[in-house]
Amino acid sequence: MTIARTIHVALCLCMANCFLSPLPDVRTPADRAREVAPKCTKDAAGGASDALLPSGIESVQPSYAYVASSSTMREARLRGARLFLRPAPGLSRESLQRSLECHQSRVVLGGEQERPDDPYVLPGAWLDIGAASTGDGFVVDVQADTFQDAKRVLERARRFVAGPR
Repeated sequence: MTIARTIHVALCLCMANCFLSPLPDVRTPADRAREVAPKCTKDAAGGASDALLPSGIESVQPSYAYVASSSTMREARLRGARLFLRPAPGLSRESLQRSLECHQSRVVLGGEQERPDDPYVLPGAWLDIGAASTGDGFVVDVQADTFQDAKRVLERARRFVAGPR
């Protein structure tokens, strides 16, 4: 192996380790909101308008992650809520996800008022939001980092949907 190749491999391994750091993420919710904010435009708010209303949500279920509990078993861990949304004309999973991330960013930074039991925002925490198409609608996973926050997210989502329409 040449010296140049050895250096190249060493640099690649160093860079890979930077992305796989075992250190916890110490960014605050405001730090994360400021990272998302430049991606948000006025148009980003419109895509999620139905998702921000209880009537736009068909149902709520727990969102789980599965972790290995032994060499052959997996254990479910509560991560938050899964919201099943009604279809909306011209809406893609990407635009829905960006809209909801921007909504969370604006609420955290004080640019938008939080709605009661808003399932896409949790005071004091940053939520991971992921959207997917179900063919005739969308599913949005709203996940928290801790079990206690995951329970709060699920409770808020259920109250949001059950609230006044």
